Amino acid sequence: MSIYSSRLIGVLVIVTLFFVSFPAKADDGVLPSEVFTAIMLKALNYDRNLERLAKEKVVIGVVSSSDDAPAQGFSTQVKDNIDKVQSTFLLKGKPVDVNVFSLEKVFDKAKFEEQLKQANVSVLIVAAQDLTFVNNVTEVTKNLQLSSICGAPGCAQRGIGLEIVQKDNRPHMSINLNSAKLEGSDYDSKLLAMCDVVK
Repeated sequence: MSIYSSRLIGVLVIVTLFFVSFPAKADDGVLPSEVFTAIMLKALNYDRNLERLAKEKVVIGVVSSSDDAPAQGFSTQVKDNIDKVQSTFLLKGKPVDVNVFSLEKVFDKAKFEEQLKQANVSVLIVAAQDLTFVNNVTEVTKNLQLSSICGAPGCAQRGIGLEIVQKDNRPHMSINLNSAKLEGSDYDSKLLAMCDVVK
């Protein structure tokens, strides 16, 4: 069995965790990055918006604040997780790439928008809980019509389109329909049926 086949099997095993319970972790409400990444990649297959945005490949952006060490650590872990399966995994029939962005405390909206455009980002993972930071970033996702996803409890209530967290020792998804609509997301009804809806 090749190393690529082993990695693909590993991803499939992780994705199955979506359907089973696992022991509680110390960081309440936050999934291990490997589980978050696997579920996030599976969920993106249900977003028809990606077919419009992605060119030769699906570029996933991960953004955090430069003064938020835990969020930066999570961003790096998500990038590493995607890099591990990059050679064997296709999303919407296209290869996947990932870019990590670290924003300074003074938010420069125009600069950030340009960075996302230059990188051809198709979807943005927001690794932060700070309300001001989230508001600034979701203003950009709505302007550029990028789907937003995060792994912090309550982020859907703060305006993120899709939230993937741990609840009752299981992975749990919530969708903010208003935000998702403003971001141009077009999630299939099969995914919506698996989510709690936040309006």
